Amino acid sequence: MQLEAFPSVSLHNVAELAPADWTDGGGHLHRVPRSVAANLNVMARDRVQSPTGSEIRFVPDGDEATVEITLSAAGETTVQPFWGPFQGAEPFEIGPDPSTHTFSVPDRVRNLDPAAAEDAVYDSRVCRLRFDAWSRVALHDVAGDARPPEADELPATRYLAYGTSITEGALSNPHLAYVATAARQLGVDPINLGMAGSAYCEPAIAEHIAGRDDWDVATIAISVNMSNRGFTVAQFRERADQLLDTVAGAHPEKPIAAISLFPYHADVVAGDDPERAAAYRETLETLVTESPHRNLSFIDGSKLLSVPGLMDDILHPGDAGMVEIGHNLADELAPLVE
Repeated sequence: MQLEAFPSVSLHNVAELAPADWTDGGGHLHRVPRSVAANLNVMARDRVQSPTGSEIRFVPDGDEATVEITLSAAGETTVQPFWGPFQGAEPFEIGPDPSTHTFSVPDRVRNLDPAAAEDAVYDSRVCRLRFDAWSRVALHDVAGDARPPEADELPATRYLAYGTSITEGALSNPHLAYVATAARQLGVDPINLGMAGSAYCEPAIAEHIAGRDDWDVATIAISVNMSNRGFTVAQFRERADQLLDTVAGAHPEKPIAAISLFPYHADVVAGDDPERAAAYRETLETLVTESPHRNLSFIDGSKLLSVPGLMDDILHPGDAGMVEIGHNLADELAPLVE
């Protein structure tokens, strides 16, 4: 996304900017349009205002150029710069008061042997400001000599992911989340539409994904939120079927993988409900198997993660678990993106 107000940068995984309600001025990064969010459940409406997987991207105009970016956040949060594939050594904090940060191509990146990064899908002079999932962020100003990245400086393939807090990368470093990890292994650009605690397979999100033309492959990871919030198996079947049918039907040429529940407490904690978890997985597999859409495939989420990869809530993957899912998922998706 590029805006007239900030022509020298591009905004990735950002659908629109809205007024920030915690400070004067500034464009609050929203992952889906407010018109779509208005038709989601209350928690999802809030989650899509977070910058999960969002990036501000720019290329300084020459090795000596400096670029100043002014940002704020609703609460204290961390911004992690990357230069192409290279993680910046100095993440920085932002908060409710706008602050300005200066960037230029790091010395060793300037002098890098081109052959050393020839397999990288992001050009090393593309600065990518990456955000934590949990605090809303606003862009206030951009100054200095820069331009947006060009197509050949970015991955050619885009991967869209819908799901729960696990898809958002809850409680993990953003660049270690399974969506980011799988994308890195596959050499694709991720679009993260994870919605913590609120991935209810609603018609509004189905229609939004179906209406987008900026992705090439998608995963639909559904939905421990529905299982834990008391949706019956029949209700899950109806909503999941509608979501998959809407998205797959709108894009018959694009591969879409439905991912069932990852291992969680219902499977392994005494007195919990393994039958319910199994029924959700079987329902999703049946929907895919019986679907008329040939671009749909099924991935058993319980095979992507080992139980020790979970955190002590026995629900969310830890950092190691996120990386495990990402690598295993990339192996499953590789034939679909070749």
